[in-house]
Amino acid sequence: MKMEHHIAVSVPVSLSIWALTGSVWYFLMSLALGFLVDADHVLDYVREEKKFDMKDMFVKSYKGDFKKLYLIFHCFEFVPLVWLAGFFTGSFEFSAVFTIAYLSHMVPDQISNNTKPWGYFFFYRMANKFKMRKIFYVPRGGIHKV
Repeated sequence: MKMEHHIAVSVPVSLSIWALTGSVWYFLMSLALGFLVDADHVLDYVREEKKFDMKDMFVKSYKGDFKKLYLIFHCFEFVPLVWLAGFFTGSFEFSAVFTIAYLSHMVPDQISNNTKPWGYFFFYRMANKFKMRKIFYVPRGGIHKV
């Protein structure tokens, strides 16, 4: 999903979290989770291209032109880990806020990026050697539906 779409989703979600919790920290965390999760695209681009070119990175991302994608921040496994941490720390409010904010990024990505059903699970990507064509359906025109 494009950055502007993530921002359009994460701003109302973050404002709702602020209204419900009264916490500026949770508001900022939610806002960051809503769109900064995509920083892993930069890491994958630099790893593969050995350079950083913002325009080329966006073109390569939207075309689905990577050989391998690690996407270390796009992992549904984070949600149960955060709930497990909440169990041990007794901080379920953090777990709930994290889950809502994180899923406000991940669910739209899952729907709009031609991701295979298990593509945003790290262990699935690892089992498929992080090969992009095993993680995404890559039709002509790129991986993004939106």
